[in-house]
Amino acid sequence: MLRPIYFYTRLKREDWRAGSLSFLFITSWLLAGAASSAIFIIQYIPIGGTLLEKVPAAKIIIVAPVMLVLGSIFFFITLFIAAGLFVSGLLAGLTAIAGLLHYTFQALGGKGQLNQIIQSVCYSSAAILVAATIFILMMLTKYVGMDFTLFRFGFNTIYNLLVLYLYGLWAVAGRKTYGISKTKAFVGALAPVSLLLILGFLFDKIIISRLQSWIS
Repeated sequence: MLRPIYFYTRLKREDWRAGSLSFLFITSWLLAGAASSAIFIIQYIPIGGTLLEKVPAAKIIIVAPVMLVLGSIFFFITLFIAAGLFVSGLLAGLTAIAGLLHYTFQALGGKGQLNQIIQSVCYSSAAILVAATIFILMMLTKYVGMDFTLFRFGFNTIYNLLVLYLYGLWAVAGRKTYGISKTKAFVGALAPVSLLLILGFLFDKIIISRLQSWIS
């Protein structure tokens, strides 16, 4: 994360389905844990609190263990669903990006293997962990009273900075993998970055506003 040039220079080339895929799985599960925790705090706890309000104070001690077990079950169900979505989404997305980078860098005169760029892109998923901050912003909006406009601004800021950092990572990976100049590496990395920026713009215009009723 702090020294990407050194990392990609020292990276041992191996089948991308070995260490880099395991790394992507770990990243996906960490993000799934953050997302599940946010969903549990934002949605499940208020529901559980509403149910306990109808229980007499004398019986809360009896009901509390049952609620705890049910809460744990719902949390782990949410975790496994979120993990499946993050694993499949990141794997498909990053593999597609690696393929786009591969053919773009080859068109720019580079010489490298698809396996190597997939490996490098999978390792770049470490940067995506910063997206967990978005779930913290959700909880601040729900419980601290942060304005939804600030949440939207924070989401867009985090997303754009993340894409900018990934742009640098993929340019460095392309230069080290395909032996091309720095200029060509940054030009080639523009292809997936442009696509991500377009997707981010569409998400902001179509999806984010629908989250307001859920987290406000």
